[in-house]
Amino acid sequence: MRKKFMALLLCMVMILSICSCGNEQGSQNHVEKQNFESQESTTSSNIEPVVIENMGATTTYEKAPESAVALSYSIAEIMVALGLKDRIVAIAPSMYILDQVSEQYRETVGSFTKLEGQYGVPSLETVLNTNAEFVYGDAYSFYPSSVGTREDFENAGVKIYATEGTCVSNPTFENIYNDILNIGKIFRVNDRAAELVAQLRQKEAAVAAKVSGLEPVSVFYYDSDTGGGVAMSTIGNTGLQLYMLELAGCKNVFDDTDGEYIMVSWEDVIDRDPEYILVCDYYGSGYADEKIAEMKSNPDTADMDAVKNDRFIIIPGLAMFPSLECLDVIEQIADAVHH
Repeated sequence: MRKKFMALLLCMVMILSICSCGNEQGSQNHVEKQNFESQESTTSSNIEPVVIENMGATTTYEKAPESAVALSYSIAEIMVALGLKDRIVAIAPSMYILDQVSEQYRETVGSFTKLEGQYGVPSLETVLNTNAEFVYGDAYSFYPSSVGTREDFENAGVKIYATEGTCVSNPTFENIYNDILNIGKIFRVNDRAAELVAQLRQKEAAVAAKVSGLEPVSVFYYDSDTGGGVAMSTIGNTGLQLYMLELAGCKNVFDDTDGEYIMVSWEDVIDRDPEYILVCDYYGSGYADEKIAEMKSNPDTADMDAVKNDRFIIIPGLAMFPSLECLDVIEQIADAVHH
């Protein structure tokens, strides 16, 4: 039986090679099973220089980078989904949790060498010691106070790419799609990138259709606190997180306040009386549960209707920044508030 199976498999490979080395179709699972990393075509688009505009700079890629560092689990996941796992030499976890990576990619993402650093953020020296040609991260990674600036990497001969959703004003999912297409161009895997974007667009359209015509549900987005529950970080009237909440059929109770991230007190939250509280889960197991326990034990918040009725939605921190999980979390939120 095994011999028959192997013979059949060999025939299939030969047919695929003859018909179209770059033929891509089906789901993300199918993409991985076809082992596209060994099927890059040799068309002129793969040998011509690629010019990318990103984070206010123009970068020319004469060839696809042979080695890369991904500065978060979510970014590593995108590269793996595009069949680029063999290009990744190391990753940084950032503040995210590996268990929040899609099960489809989790084992692969978890197998990469992890760069150590405070809160999952490595130093410039640590990243440069990998000798990677390319570094892919959020814009926050390239601040002077974080891993290193564009100039730092350029001086070392390393090209960088920052997710558009952390660079531009009023980002949407189009910026995530642009990132995927740009990475596809840089690594000469355009077809894979286009297919992945098409799949994500379908997910976005499905959620938009689900909440169309429904009354938005008021929510408080609990990102994190300053320690001791004195002041909470949440979102204001701009940013990717706001876009995601509105797409999921929610109304941010602080959408009348200027800013992407703002600090508020529990008194402010109580006055706004949200129907649901969305708690971002970062760093490690139990982080969101601790925040919920604090709200239940705090006399100032325990009487809030959302707290008394356990109307909490724990959302993966990884999914609230540019990632493949963004599409899954808006579906999760929409299902929870419009059940």
